[in-house]
Amino acid sequence: MTLPDKTPANNNFVLPSKSLADSIALEWKSGKKYSPSNMPLTALAYTAIDKIAANKDDIVEVLMVYVDSDTLTYRASASEALAKKQDELWGAVLKWADSRFDVSWQTTSGVMPIDQSPALHTAIKRYLKSLDEWQLAAFCILASGYSSLVLAIAVCERNLSPEEAFTLSRLEEEMQAEQWGRDSESESRALKMKAEIVAAGQFLHLLKQV
Repeated sequence: MTLPDKTPANNNFVLPSKSLADSIALEWKSGKKYSPSNMPLTALAYTAIDKIAANKDDIVEVLMVYVDSDTLTYRASASEALAKKQDELWGAVLKWADSRFDVSWQTTSGVMPIDQSPALHTAIKRYLKSLDEWQLAAFCILASGYSSLVLAIAVCERNLSPEEAFTLSRLEEEMQAEQWGRDSESESRALKMKAEIVAAGQFLHLLKQV
């Protein structure tokens, strides 16, 4: 089956790279009806064209909420072992991010909210505004899946793989599972989220290929 000419919102279905077009064509090769779960690259392309292209500023504002609630800036207060692991593994990523934006992320223990500096807000907003609609479509999946702008940026900048960032985002869940056992429903949700994240990472990679 050839690629569709139009998106669900009746916009022209024009893709930014041949590599992405070829990969999306493979999703349609079976001739099945469109399904976001079975055609994640197509779904991301539709999102970029129909929902993000004309609303980039609004999308950026939504993403900015994560600046003050980023998972990596909130350390465990009830588990010394977990806090130590977070300090070690998350601290390394935050150190990279501090260098990347030339401004530091502040961290705290527990769940009390922390306000990051105006300089950091400015730097992150500038970065998000530099992304096009295609990158933002994937970035939204990453930031939501990780509950972290830092991890999403690290994946976009190829400092981490999507899978590595997913593992880092779930330090607490993994430690709880090791201590109390694994829950099948939670595991199923995690696997679904990981699949979406991996697809978003693939989408970003394909954007940069000819």
